[in-house]
Amino acid sequence: MQTKKKNFVLFLVSFMVGMIYFIPYIRFTFYDQTLEVFQLTNTQMGTLGSVFGLVAIFCYPISGILTQKIEPKNLLAIAFAGSAVVTLWQSTFPNFAMLIAIYVLFAIFSTATLWSPYLVILRNLGSEDEQGRIFGVSEAMRNIFSAIAGYLFIWIFSIFANQVAGYRGILIIAVVLDIIFAIAAFLWLPKIHHSKTEGQEEKPQYTIKDALKLPGVWLMGLFIFSCYSMIMAGTNYLGTYTTQILGVTASVSSSLAIIRSYVISIVSGFVAGYIADKLKSKIIFLIYLLAAILIVCILTPLLSHQVAIAIVLTMIISFISFMILSTYFSVMGENDIPLEMTGVASGIISCIGFVPDCFVTIIIGSWIDQDLIQGFNRVFIWMAAWAVVAIAVAVIMYLRTKKVIADSSKSEI
Repeated sequence: MQTKKKNFVLFLVSFMVGMIYFIPYIRFTFYDQTLEVFQLTNTQMGTLGSVFGLVAIFCYPISGILTQKIEPKNLLAIAFAGSAVVTLWQSTFPNFAMLIAIYVLFAIFSTATLWSPYLVILRNLGSEDEQGRIFGVSEAMRNIFSAIAGYLFIWIFSIFANQVAGYRGILIIAVVLDIIFAIAAFLWLPKIHHSKTEGQEEKPQYTIKDALKLPGVWLMGLFIFSCYSMIMAGTNYLGTYTTQILGVTASVSSSLAIIRSYVISIVSGFVAGYIADKLKSKIIFLIYLLAAILIVCILTPLLSHQVAIAIVLTMIISFISFMILSTYFSVMGENDIPLEMTGVASGIISCIGFVPDCFVTIIIGSWIDQDLIQGFNRVFIWMAAWAVVAIAVAVIMYLRTKKVIADSSKSEI
């Protein structure tokens, strides 16, 4: 595939994936409006998020299985077509029971038919030396789309006479975009499962059983579990930390949130991808990042009386967290996971790695409710502890990679 075509596919699939996740998470961007137009309580809103996260966990391995059997671009087309139908249903403002069904379907279409196909397409866009850039740029492009969509939808809200009409307008626009992206996926994304031609060696067909036998799959699952446990604590609670502990105003906190969401998350993806590919090992790069975030997590609560310094440290935590998030899937090659196994392996890895979605916010929320200062101190201890675990797993991955390479070199002699 030519470079221009690769870049086009990279940008297209990244923007598409950014879109499909925006609507299920729109409740965070327009929290109060969502409560009002759907007549929900805070508990019901939280229930919708829990339902979405729980169903998604079980859909990750299903996504891997489907990707091994069905052309990834066709699965993405199905994902967007399904999302369009579900979003159109949501625009009728159904009752809470129907919303639960809607969020179950959102989880299915944004996970089972999207996640592994997306990763497979990304991994097939370049060699192992390009994986850092590919995954980093993709994460950055997804965040760029989210930023554009967020500001666009805020403007759309402002031009309607009431919130119901504004909310419906956003959902209808999302439906149209989903339909366009479904067609684009089918027409312009590359075919991965090429038909075997005469004289060509048939590619191996891997199953979940094959993936489960690979130590690299389990190590990556545990590594992402550790990183994600740490990142969730940082990205979800640093904003409220600046107001409740550091004492900054709500307007300043909002400005910092915009920088974190729409500047740091974008820049970090490009920077992380570029640096990762320049180093000999992406695993070593991730170890450096984890060591840095460990140090900053220790320093931040100790320097909370120095507000300006503490704010800078929280921004550093965000930057490093997004760098890790952008590149941790790029080490599949170093973990000896075959390219043809990407679909089924990524399904298992994600099923293990994203389990923290189900419990982290509950644990940390209870800590903060019990004791504000001690609760946030525990948040930083939590992040530091998981950074240590992630470093330990990363070291094991790196040593195993060196052993695999050494054994391979001996067998060739």
